Amino acid sequence: MMNCLYLTQELAPYFMEGGLGQTARALPAALERDHAITHDIVVPHYPWLVARHGLETECVWSTPALTVGAVTGPARVERLLNRPGPGEVFLVRADHWYDRGGIYRDERYVEFPDAALRAAFFGACIGAWIGATGRRYDIVHGNDWQSGPALAHLRALRAADTAPALLANVHSAEYTGEVASAAVDALALPPGWDRVLKDAAAAHGEQPSLLLLALLAADAATTGSPAYAGELLAQTAGTAIGTALGALPLTGIVAGIDTALWQPAAQGRLTQPYDRHTVRAGKAANKRLLQQRFGLKEDPETALFGVCSRLVPEKGVDLLIEAAAPLVRDGQAQLAVVGQGDEALVARLTALALDAPTAIVHVPAFDQDSAWLTYAGSDFTVMPSRVEPCGLNQLIAMTYAAVPVASAVGGLTDTVTDLASPDGTGFVVPELTAEALRATMLRAAHWLAGPADEVDAVRRRVMDLDWSWARSARDTAGLYRRTATR
Repeated sequence: MMNCLYLTQELAPYFMEGGLGQTARALPAALERDHAITHDIVVPHYPWLVARHGLETECVWSTPALTVGAVTGPARVERLLNRPGPGEVFLVRADHWYDRGGIYRDERYVEFPDAALRAAFFGACIGAWIGATGRRYDIVHGNDWQSGPALAHLRALRAADTAPALLANVHSAEYTGEVASAAVDALALPPGWDRVLKDAAAAHGEQPSLLLLALLAADAATTGSPAYAGELLAQTAGTAIGTALGALPLTGIVAGIDTALWQPAAQGRLTQPYDRHTVRAGKAANKRLLQQRFGLKEDPETALFGVCSRLVPEKGVDLLIEAAAPLVRDGQAQLAVVGQGDEALVARLTALALDAPTAIVHVPAFDQDSAWLTYAGSDFTVMPSRVEPCGLNQLIAMTYAAVPVASAVGGLTDTVTDLASPDGTGFVVPELTAEALRATMLRAAHWLAGPADEVDAVRRRVMDLDWSWARSARDTAGLYRRTATR
């Protein structure tokens, strides 16, 4: 049996902003269930979310005073008492750093200016806790740049037996946790690591980053899909991060989805349950429910495109707004968007909704009921991403027979093939322009208006695909064992 320490900033269903929270909930559970790999999950204590969900904790360890930046103070490690499921969950409580009302950003969706220091405190606390208690693990799975300081502290604690093995999960090279060289000393890294980080960045004339730190400390790296692994190496070639990444084994593994949470046949939700055998009637009923709930024109014939996403440039939301504007104004399509994001993009989306109030709706924050209904009621899910390391939305969409309209990047390349091929699963946007996206959306709408039996066949085909965590867990278990026996 292996034992893993899993470091994350999110954990569904309590602390979640995106796909990381869903992964942190599902992957460790699948690894324990199917592969005898137990997990201790460590996540920050977010007081307002702990209170909102009625969570109960007990303190298992208190740190001495830790100084990060100009702040000196203690922290507590608390064990979550009332979490269902396998494994233990520990919360790092330090209210100065984490009592903010947002996991990463303020109410204007602007990242907290002390984000690097927050990650540094999290890492220093984990290092102090593990060092003082002597807890033993075979492998540590650190997610994203926020885990960089923790991996450095755990690397410094490691004795000659090289246990635990350290795995860095690079979710996206768009987010690196960059810090000024002069600010590295304030991160309270283990002795010598400030110089290691500065030198690695300076060798390429760059600023240090916590993602670079994670890769320098790690024994191996992983990311969200085989295609994105190749894109990542190409994107970072010649940089400090690329050099550190190139020195490590890198494995791309497509994530899974929680098939109990994302289940079109589930009872007791706002949606009308359906399965592959009743998909035609089910999609029609849920489309009507979605149109009624969101004030869209009740029209079974108009193609309805759904979006459940952070509204940020890397998701191609600017292209989507430009592409969809003439379609919704002319009544050629409807658009349902669930998610929050960049202020400028939200403002553009809001303005478009005012122009076509019965053809477009925006739910300005993630809401589970709205997400279920959007997937169930939409004919298509649109993902014109510029960067998509894995993508969960297209996997969820296929489970609900909301046929993907997706760009050919990262995990989308690995999971969506164009219907021009015999076993196609969606519509691939040939280039990242608003014109190409609009043309692809029109092609999808034309297909939807075609023979109903052909539409049903594709919907059943995509619903039959296995995107459960069992597949991802099998590949991850192999990665864990290879890394731990390096």
